[in-house]
Formats: sequence, C-alpha cells, structure tokens
Amino acid sequence: MALLPYVKALVRSRAKRALEIGCDGVISSGLEISSLRKDLDDRLVIVVPGIRPVQNRQVDDQKRVVTPTQAFRNGADYIVVGRPIRDAEDPRTKAEEIQAEIAAVFA
Repeated sequence: MALLPYVKALVRSRAKRALEIGCDGVISSGLEISSLRKDLDDRLVIVVPGIRPVQNRQVDDQKRVVTPTQAFRNGADYIVVGRPIRDAEDPRTKAEEIQAEIAAVFA
C-alpha cells in the first residue's frame, strides 16, 4: 500500500497535463475520480473502466474496481462495463440490472 500516494499523484499529474495539452478527458480508475474532481473540477471528462457489480468483485481478475454506483457518486462522466455483461448467463438481464442501478443513482 506504500505505492498508493504515488499512484494518486501520478494520475493527478498526468490528468492535469492532458488538460493542459488540450485533451477533453481521461480514462481513470474509479478509485481516483474524487481527487481528480477536487483538483480539476468538471473541466475534465472522466471515463471509468473496470466497473464490477458487487457480486463480481470477489472472483474477478481486476483489482482496482468500483461499482456503477460508486463510480458515478465519485464523479465519473461515463463508465465502461464489459465482462460482467459479456460473461453473464443472461447478458441482456445483466445490462438492464446495471442500467437500473445507474438510474437509481440519478433518481
């Protein structure tokens, strides 16, 4: 865990540089969104991959994940959900469940 402050500083530095050179946004772990929003406000679009519903979190190979709810509450603009839908027994139902979760955040 000694790397955590370094990771946060590196993510913040690179996002700030991306903004300075004209990028509209970044792709970031959901774990860094709050600090990016604090430092860079809403000037930066943040896309968050590695979204995992709670039931997928313990058996997945991804380590730096958040739920759809956590991502949007932390300030994500967009999320990317891949394997939880692709690998679901019923992908359509899983996608609808995730959409319902997102709708509840903004209700």
